[in-house]
Amino acid sequence: MRLLLFFFLLIFNYKISAKELLNIGVASNFYEPIQNIKQKFEKKNNVKLKIISGSSSQLYAQIVNGAPLDIFLSADQKTPQKLDSKLVVSNSQFTYAIGNLTFWTSLKDVEEKNAALFLKKNKINIMAIANPRFSPYGQASKEFLVNIGVWSLYKDKLILANNVKQVVSFLYSGNAKYGFMSSSDKLKFRKINMGKFLNVSQKMYKNINQDVILLSRGKNSNYSERFLRFLKSEEIKKTIKSFGYKIKN
Repeated sequence: MRLLLFFFLLIFNYKISAKELLNIGVASNFYEPIQNIKQKFEKKNNVKLKIISGSSSQLYAQIVNGAPLDIFLSADQKTPQKLDSKLVVSNSQFTYAIGNLTFWTSLKDVEEKNAALFLKKNKINIMAIANPRFSPYGQASKEFLVNIGVWSLYKDKLILANNVKQVVSFLYSGNAKYGFMSSSDKLKFRKINMGKFLNVSQKMYKNINQDVILLSRGKNSNYSERFLRFLKSEEIKKTIKSFGYKIKN
């Protein structure tokens, strides 16, 4: 009898202490902020967040092919909208962050403060951008180059990365000396005093609205909607802003 009671208490305590798992697909540019948000959310809730990071198009393909994701944080608005209605919870999509572009050069003695002037005055042989076909940040980079009138000068001198995070790798490793990245990636370069950042006018490209959506698999979770509310909280809005993003009013 005592043995049975022991096993009953053991199983009961395990169920209480066992944490639910929430699988979240996150666009690669938002990897650092989501790690910070994950830590804060887990501290307040009895749940474990598993972060699956990749380009929005890669995550889209995984979801379509049955990947067990509960929530999808995209780097754009269009990708979540493309998902079949059976795969998502209706009316759950909203903008959690607005991304910004910045231009980086390995040169420190640069007179120009903005990228447009620099790109018009200087000759650049190789420049890294995220692939415009797949990446919202790549699309914004191309749009900027077109709108300032230099796309024809640089279109054949581009290294196309799979996503904006890979651009950072190219620049950080020295494989490219110029490139467009997310403003949220500035911190890594500033810590070691690498190169110089030049302003990219937001008037020259459309807003990079990054949307989140609740997936059908996540609607049965006790924590999925709580996490989405957490993303909208003032505390997390401040966190997102601290990484260089803007917040939609």
